[in-house]
Amino acid sequence: MHTRFCTFVNKKIKVKLLLLLFIVPFVNIPAKNNLSNQLSQEATISLLTCAPGEELYSVFGHTAIRVSDPENEIDLVFNYGTFDFNTPFFYLKFGHGNLDYLLSVSPFKRFMREYFMTNRSVWEQELSLSESQKESLFRDLIVNAQPQNRAYQYDFFYDNCATRVADIVLEQYSSDRVNFSTENIPVSLTFREAIHPYLEKQPWTKFGIDLILGAPADAQTDSASIMFLPDYLMGQFSGIRIDDTENLVAATNILLDLSDYSEYKAADWWSPTTTLWVLFILIALWSFTEQKGKGKLKVFDFILFSAVSLLGIVIFYLSWISNHQVTSPNWNLLWANPFWILLVTNVKYIYRKLFCFLQGVALVIFLVVMAAGIQYFPYESLPVILLLIVRGFFSCHLQLK
Repeated sequence: MHTRFCTFVNKKIKVKLLLLLFIVPFVNIPAKNNLSNQLSQEATISLLTCAPGEELYSVFGHTAIRVSDPENEIDLVFNYGTFDFNTPFFYLKFGHGNLDYLLSVSPFKRFMREYFMTNRSVWEQELSLSESQKESLFRDLIVNAQPQNRAYQYDFFYDNCATRVADIVLEQYSSDRVNFSTENIPVSLTFREAIHPYLEKQPWTKFGIDLILGAPADAQTDSASIMFLPDYLMGQFSGIRIDDTENLVAATNILLDLSDYSEYKAADWWSPTTTLWVLFILIALWSFTEQKGKGKLKVFDFILFSAVSLLGIVIFYLSWISNHQVTSPNWNLLWANPFWILLVTNVKYIYRKLFCFLQGVALVIFLVVMAAGIQYFPYESLPVILLLIVRGFFSCHLQLK
């Protein structure tokens, strides 16, 4: 998902976990340019699919609709993945999940220029629509782009730039006429599993996203819902047949092939798995020496319990207060909760003792939930949980004696 604005956002917004799920670019809507004219017989309407980028906001790619009519000098891109940065209380609404996302319109050349500048390939699928269907779709896009209609409540899995495009195109046909191919999607793929390949080169981001996504992310996708990702939307459209007689896509072309310039590799040596396991082993060994009076880990305990408590606050807010549908319920709250801070604060003995008991019960419940497959368990968090058990035991057992 593209734009110069997003570069600014990436520098200014440091909450990368939320950025990955919900940030999209802003494109100014130009003045009306022949939007009231009827399309000529030369007009084409196509799906544009843009390759994932290296930056966090672009990692899932992007989808838009192009309307091209040389006779009427129309060549526009309709983009459902935009927002207005000048929205009052922008950051508050962004975090809470009620920021309005917008359909915007931009010239095709400007759209392509930005993807060229960011080294991202663009594919075009020309749709085999009848003239009346092209007119209907173009009219719907114009109506949706009006100021009073262009805003909608964004949802990463169920209502985004890709699903909006899929819906408005497929609305040109009755549902019984559209036949999906099952060859273009993996069997039994969950929403979480669908996004994992895009995050392999950003392991820390992947780890964070898995922590804040709740059980809804582990629901199974189907032929329609998998189209929340641009790549899968392109794949599904290529296999759709209308009335089992006509392909939805008449032709596919690559407009911008920059695959040779878009490869990059993330550092492997400090991945979450390696870093956290090394940390656990070192701290666990140090903990036993501390018991013998050879070391002190009070500073580490403060950092560990404070960080996990802060993570618990974030997860709790996203799960039970915000409007984000994909973050609740989140069973990671059983181990990553705000109450760990009690172990490094001057609270009464009885409260510390009660927390130690309840947290032990919560960890047992968490293990049962994970074993039952109710929610995906990011294995990178295992050394963190073990750290909490070790340091929690020493904090509770030694300090409560």
